[in-house]
Amino acid sequence: MKTRLFAFILIFTVLVPQTFAQKRKKVETGIHFGIIGGGGLQTLAGTDYWGEKLKNKFNPGFHVGGNLILSIFDDFWVQPGIFFAVKGSRQDIITDDITKTVSLGYVEVPLNLLYRPQFGDGHLLIGAGPYGGYGVLGKERVKSGTITTELKVKFLSDASSEPTTYVYYRGIDAGANIFIGYEFYNNLILQLEGQMGLLKVNSDYGLPNDQTSKKNFGFGLSVGYRF
Repeated sequence: MKTRLFAFILIFTVLVPQTFAQKRKKVETGIHFGIIGGGGLQTLAGTDYWGEKLKNKFNPGFHVGGNLILSIFDDFWVQPGIFFAVKGSRQDIITDDITKTVSLGYVEVPLNLLYRPQFGDGHLLIGAGPYGGYGVLGKERVKSGTITTELKVKFLSDASSEPTTYVYYRGIDAGANIFIGYEFYNNLILQLEGQMGLLKVNSDYGLPNDQTSKKNFGFGLSVGYRF
């Protein structure tokens, strides 16, 4: 799997820019606005009540928003942005016949350092940095055979005295982004990205010796346009 991923990234960064090359020079400085969105796979990684590794599966997610790139020096830029992102996970309970799916919607603000050198007739994009997010909506759906039940998510740090009519998660999320991509001469952007949460997002229920720690983790593909 790792070998295939490496090969895909190599093809993406070397062959694709050459395929779309337009034999023109493009040099830019200043400030530029972009819109970007995409989809991928998300899960909640970490440990359960007993400290054992969670066996959550990946679930489809998406994100959409905009960013700015501000020139620092040479090929280095700073890239702040704002996005709406849907994350979560899928879990098979006891058997594959019972499935629990969690969907969490966040407003996220990333701040990436971007390396953007001329490559072919466009720009190679390599970036990384922190992000912060706040939960604004969510739901948990349990499907057993033909029966589906659904509860809304409330974002609270401490849910020990809260009613069971909701599912509870922490509202604050933060972590790290990493991405690699290409900006074509016609301003079209294509990039692969990964994101790892560093804060647990599960609420505390006041249970003794609870070692539950759920953190967002995901990767995906985005397309965008730079103005």
